[in-house]
Amino acid sequence: MWTRELLKSNAKQALQGRYWRSFWVCLVLSFVGLGGASASSGSAARQTVDTAGGDTASIYDMFSNIPDNMLAALAVGAFIGAIISICWVLFVLYPLKVGRCRYFMESRQSLTPASTVVSTFRQPYGNPIIVQLLTNLKVFLGFLLLIVPGIYWDYCYTLVPYLLAENPYMSATRAMELSKQMMDGEKWNTFVLQLSFIGWYLLCSITFGIGFIFLEPYVQATFAELYAALRAKALANGYTNEYELGGFVRH
Repeated sequence: MWTRELLKSNAKQALQGRYWRSFWVCLVLSFVGLGGASASSGSAARQTVDTAGGDTASIYDMFSNIPDNMLAALAVGAFIGAIISICWVLFVLYPLKVGRCRYFMESRQSLTPASTVVSTFRQPYGNPIIVQLLTNLKVFLGFLLLIVPGIYWDYCYTLVPYLLAENPYMSATRAMELSKQMMDGEKWNTFVLQLSFIGWYLLCSITFGIGFIFLEPYVQATFAELYAALRAKALANGYTNEYELGGFVRH
């Protein structure tokens, strides 16, 4: 049986002598778009809305004065930008997310090279992308239909990237099934674990988002400990075996 205190204590121990390497890993990943949302970006958005709140008519006038051919060019540019963004998420961020999980799981046991994060770009490169895409589509569909199923499925499948990090050949059906079994009875506890960082998040928010970069290794290490605890529980309950989940550190 795990507790928040135990997971966080183990995470701190896992980061001893490895924090700065983990920090640089998280920093680089945040530059490419994989990381927690910055509080400063939300503040900037609100400031933009406040500034433009009384100028709706002037904005309309501005767009009405733009030539049709320029509007068409802008529309094409926006479409191309959307396609590039989707490809970036699918073919770069999805593999990196799995690689980050593998890095922090291996860091629990030994000093892990930063190159572990990009290990998922090797074979089987496509399977983790397909599995995460199908999983996220199901969660997204749950949010579209009713918010509650989306939240429920989001917690059910929260371990899918870790399972792919340990077994990149796992199918989407099996990954979702096993993650759901491992999260059975643990969804509320996981939610409370997430809430336990709220004090740190508030403290980081007053640093204009800079603090989140320093906090990220601690958060990632903590959730790696959560996966380790639920993995041990799954093996003990016979949900899986060491053939399917063969471990992380190469010998």
